[in-house]
Amino acid sequence: MKYVTTLLLFVVAIALSVPVLPDYDYLIRLENTEEFYSKIKELPLFEFLLSGERVGFEQTIRRWVETRLEDPSVFYRGLSKEIVISGKGDVKDLLSFDVNSLLSTPEKLTNGFIAFRTDSPQKFVESLAKIKASEYYEKNGVFVIEGATHLFSKVMGEYVLVSPNRKILEEVQDQKMDLAKAPVAIHVRDLNLFGKIGEATLKAEMKPSHLTIEVSQKAPPFSVSKKEDMGQLPYLGDLFAFTSSHEILKIILNQIFKNDDVEEFYHEFFSNGESVTFLTTLYETPKFVFLIGNKTLKGVESFLISRGAERVGDEWQLPVRNTVLHFFEYKDKLVVSSMKRAEYVQAVNRRRLENHPTFAFLEKESPEEVFLEMFLDLNSFINKILGFSPKSSLLLIGYIENGLIKYRLEVM
Repeated sequence: MKYVTTLLLFVVAIALSVPVLPDYDYLIRLENTEEFYSKIKELPLFEFLLSGERVGFEQTIRRWVETRLEDPSVFYRGLSKEIVISGKGDVKDLLSFDVNSLLSTPEKLTNGFIAFRTDSPQKFVESLAKIKASEYYEKNGVFVIEGATHLFSKVMGEYVLVSPNRKILEEVQDQKMDLAKAPVAIHVRDLNLFGKIGEATLKAEMKPSHLTIEVSQKAPPFSVSKKEDMGQLPYLGDLFAFTSSHEILKIILNQIFKNDDVEEFYHEFFSNGESVTFLTTLYETPKFVFLIGNKTLKGVESFLISRGAERVGDEWQLPVRNTVLHFFEYKDKLVVSSMKRAEYVQAVNRRRLENHPTFAFLEKESPEEVFLEMFLDLNSFINKILGFSPKSSLLLIGYIENGLIKYRLEVM
């Protein structure tokens, strides 16, 4: 899954002097990177990604650096204090879980730059050139690192700026910016999240046992409602969610029912403002359950009959491409599921999401009224793909505060 979320404005902001492009589309500032990195890699997800015993990003990058530098200390110091990235275009183009892509971040900034705060600027440039296995020289105050894509670098105060676009370096200015006082702070002019486009800010910081990412977005708000209890869902899938937003629901339906008549299904079951609670699996043939409020089985019978559904006991069954949809009622909810009613009831009685310790811990401080609550069990999902996984989970909450769209992502 390539989803990943960039975002906005916080309670505490301070004026910081940093190098920026005056007409940037995004500005990213990483502060006290060494300290933040040492904390974040203790979390299960990042330990999994960085550990040499698993995915091994850290070991791969260290090997890359230390086979090219006799003394990598200057280079590491340049990464350990502060990093600023500013550019034009879509910030999501920078996101990657591929080591080679991460190492080539400077080359990808064709309309931007990356800056490193260092007390040894020329030695840092020399180290960067050696890591790239390239020659470098200085001309008119600009260092040129030769390669398939030339990199240009110049010193601005305490920062070394690097970009594949020499003209960009001439545009960079030292400006006072109101950024969150946090290890990670991001400002994006126009960010697209769940179809809403608007100015956004993000901050990320470590809590004692998890990472919290907070986002604020200036965009037309989603409709909110009192959230349903996701904890009552059977613990069968990887993704569990509640939403009162039908814009978000449509996105999710299109992912689950690919190539099916989503529009007709949506208009019959979800177009009257019903909030929806559901679960699904994200790998191989999806297993799913939708719990729909304000709908009854009798109310949708004519639709089901028109589509060729058959009544089997206390449920209706409708063949749809490679699966059969089961329609039944359970505790005042209309249930649409890939499981028969008896299987669903058995699953609910066996184990529910509320029994998941991570869900219970992360969910306890969520607002009462939301437009989205989504829990992703990464342990279950990744284990199905790789056969091993981190004991990690994500909880995303979407709500409205002071007219702003707010997101809070908790990562363990």
